[in-house]
Amino acid sequence: MNKKILGIMSLVVFAGTFAMPVLAQTISVTPTSPPSYTASQALGIIGTLINYAFGFLLAVAVLMLIFAAYLYVTAGGNPETVGKANKMLMYALIGIAIAVIVRGLIALVGALLGQSISI
Repeated sequence: MNKKILGIMSLVVFAGTFAMPVLAQTISVTPTSPPSYTASQALGIIGTLINYAFGFLLAVAVLMLIFAAYLYVTAGGNPETVGKANKMLMYALIGIAIAVIVRGLIALVGALLGQSISI
């Protein structure tokens, strides 16, 4: 099987595992009436989605850091492998920084609007 297809399928299954609790919370108890959310409930759902996305991004970044460390250890002085490990390490750290900045911006916007998003 093609490695890209296998990687995409693995990513979908892994992401679906984190999305199931969020989807389970949005199911309405009474199927005859459409759900009506207040602003605080909607912000709570958004906060839950943000928490899951943040956790997923951190998990991926940690896996990238571990793999980059593995590449460093097994490089054996090969400049190509060391360069690949450097790039992977840089991308993982940039991903962590972006995730933290976005989470902070969302909290800042919520505070400016007077709403508290539980993140």
